[in-house]
Amino acid sequence: MLELSLHRATCIAPFILALAGCSGNLDAAMWECQLEVQKGNAGKSAEANAERGRAIEACMLERGYRLDSEKSSCQPGSVSSACYRRK
Repeated sequence: MLELSLHRATCIAPFILALAGCSGNLDAAMWECQLEVQKGNAGKSAEANAERGRAIEACMLERGYRLDSEKSSCQPGSVSSACYRRK
């Protein structure tokens, strides 16, 4: 049991350190959102994967970014960090 807890802590520690050093970084926020959504969709159907973009956009909103509607290539649900700006 202790070995499992130590293994989890060892796996999680680099992510926590990376997040602490990258707060406010647009690319880091996009990466975090993509990772979070990917974990939630792992092993699910194609329909669940279709919701990926909307989930990433919602995650980016929670982190203080909004979709840049001035760029014609940026549509709702975009998964590119170039399509987001600080609120």
